[in-house]
Amino acid sequence: MAALSPELSPAVEAFVTDLRTYFARLDVSVRAYAGRRHMDPGTVSRYLNGSRRTPWSFVNTLLADVAEHCGTPVTADAIAGLRRLHDAASACRQPGTDLQRLQDRFLAQDEEVRRLRLRERALLEAIDERQQQLARQSVEQAGLQADLDEQRHTYAAAVEVWQERCGALRRAGSALQDEVTDLRRQLADTRVELRIAEERCHRLEQQLEAAEELLGEGISGASLMEVLEAADQTASVPELVQLVGGLATGPRGAIASELVTSVSRCRPVADVQALLNALYEAGLHKHAEAALPAMVAMRPVGDTADLIGELLSADLQEPAAALLQASVELHSPDGLAELARTLHRHGHHDAVLVLLSAIVTHRCVPEILAVCGRLADPALDDALVQAVACPAQDRVCAELAELVIALHKSGFEPLADALQSAMARSRLATDVAELIGALCRAGLSRAAAAVFRQTQQRTTGHLVALVSALHTANMHDSASDVLSHALLTRPAPELAQLIIDLNVAGRHKDASDALTGSLCSRTQADIHVLLHCLDQMHPGMDALSLLAEAATRCSPEHAADMLVALFDGGLSEHAGVVYTCTTQDRPTGHAGAALLRLHTTRPKYLLPSGLADQARTGTASSVVNLSLALYTARLSTHLDAVLGTAGPEQSAGHVAVLLKNFRRLHDSSKGQSTLVAERLLDHVLRSRPLDYHLKLIGMLNRESLDEIAGHLEHRIRSVWGARRVELSLYAMELTGKAIVLGRPQQLWWAARRAVNRLLSNI
Repeated sequence: MAALSPELSPAVEAFVTDLRTYFARLDVSVRAYAGRRHMDPGTVSRYLNGSRRTPWSFVNTLLADVAEHCGTPVTADAIAGLRRLHDAASACRQPGTDLQRLQDRFLAQDEEVRRLRLRERALLEAIDERQQQLARQSVEQAGLQADLDEQRHTYAAAVEVWQERCGALRRAGSALQDEVTDLRRQLADTRVELRIAEERCHRLEQQLEAAEELLGEGISGASLMEVLEAADQTASVPELVQLVGGLATGPRGAIASELVTSVSRCRPVADVQALLNALYEAGLHKHAEAALPAMVAMRPVGDTADLIGELLSADLQEPAAALLQASVELHSPDGLAELARTLHRHGHHDAVLVLLSAIVTHRCVPEILAVCGRLADPALDDALVQAVACPAQDRVCAELAELVIALHKSGFEPLADALQSAMARSRLATDVAELIGALCRAGLSRAAAAVFRQTQQRTTGHLVALVSALHTANMHDSASDVLSHALLTRPAPELAQLIIDLNVAGRHKDASDALTGSLCSRTQADIHVLLHCLDQMHPGMDALSLLAEAATRCSPEHAADMLVALFDGGLSEHAGVVYTCTTQDRPTGHAGAALLRLHTTRPKYLLPSGLADQARTGTASSVVNLSLALYTARLSTHLDAVLGTAGPEQSAGHVAVLLKNFRRLHDSSKGQSTLVAERLLDHVLRSRPLDYHLKLIGMLNRESLDEIAGHLEHRIRSVWGARRVELSLYAMELTGKAIVLGRPQQLWWAARRAVNRLLSNI
């Protein structure tokens, strides 16, 4: 590829430089690549030297070829950066002549023609393939139609018979489905009865053991049971408490529990409440609580509600809670809704909230929806909203997500909002990400956005975990939105903590993005606080190291914006770290784009005098990298300031090292380093004497840079004249000044001196 024209604008040169870098990876000539892509070699060459506007389609094709050749795809960030450079290069081109405008129109139209020809070829191939398929299917259809006509009459009667049997089977299936539904309902009732029967069996077994022990003691079991049956029907509450207390010790405890259970099933609610109250006062809690499940299962819902009310009025919280728990386990959704309405009507609002919360925590989603549907009463709306939010920490996240989606789709929007808000405020970040994903998959994007917005109000530690969870769930845009929102709303100390936590969690790119965004968007006061906090918060991390890492990851525009923010805030040390990483550790095109943006936005921070000071004190490698970046950015004045200081003001050995570094970068820079080296030699030839030039040739020979040494020698002869060079060398030899030339140069100058002596003797 030919060298770039110095008349190119900086934006075009930056774009073409990166484009040529990608093209070089193909390891193919321009003519070969043009043949491979059926393009004119001259057109490809003009694209690569910047003399013609490059269409983005060509860039896309080139990137695809590079990915195929290298075996790894080009990253999205690299494509985005190249796209920005392409847009900037296109924007700066102002076609000044009709010819240029016609060329641009011709290129666009030629690209459209090529695209349409490809589409035409594809459509013709598709039409041909479809016609062949149509012909084959027509033949097959004709054969099938003949077979169908032949068999239609044969199987007509059989079809009618099978249709009748199919209808009968459908009807039988529907009847069986109804039976299955009824049997399931009976199964639920039977399970409740089974539980009660098992409990009674257990109690009777205990009574049997107690009776056997009593017989062994000489007490008649029949007389004891007669006494118990009589007490069950006629005894007063104090008598019952006294009897239970007498039976509670020893082997007769099961008989005491059975007595309380029997009384609770048949006595009026007031008697049951009085008995339970007396048992709790007497310390006989176990026998009172053993009777409650059987009472809930056997008595109407209204009796349960009345008993709960009586217990609450008597400040008996424990038996009331046990009754509510048994009701949640044993009642159907209809019974639970009736119990909640009755308790609310009697003014027991706390009990209603406890009951509804337990329902949402322990019952399945369809039953919860059934209860909510049967409680469609404005008076109970607040209680339902509070109850739905209670189990946000108790149930599995997948079940809660299912419940939220079901509530939304069933029209219970306030309930769904309450539950998802509670989850956004209290669940782990992984659970919140799972909820957001489930809502998105269910088509509830507004609900997902509400959860996403609410969960971002939590601590910075939660935000770090949320970013990691969103990345794990492939929700990368949402993770970026979390950081963007934090940059806009969080105070500087919290931002510093967020950046530190992201680094500790291994999210280094997110931490660098957050730091870059903070510097580019916050006030100078916030930036000072942020950097101070970064220095103080975590051992082993400080603002300078974090800035260096951010500078190695950000785009050229963000690097320049960071420099502007840091210089504006008087943070020269921090700006120096970003500047060094940008100009020394990033590719030449990246560094050039950053310097160009810095020169455009704040030229006072990129003065030629400041660059000259850097060149005077910097190493050879840093001067070479800075020079190439300035050359790429087309900042000629700044480049001359660097080269004028790095060359003429330094020793010949230092200049030789610079030239060696430029030579080493010749291939990777696509010839740009050679052009900068020529510019350096121009400065040396203009400002230094002949003996300096001769010393430089000797130094180049020592560094095995014979080609550069020969080129410099040719230029010296053209500037000073061969006779003066000869005399200068002779004088240096006489004075003993060290000058080491290569063997060919020594022989050439010795022969020249011998010829001159012969000519002078003639």
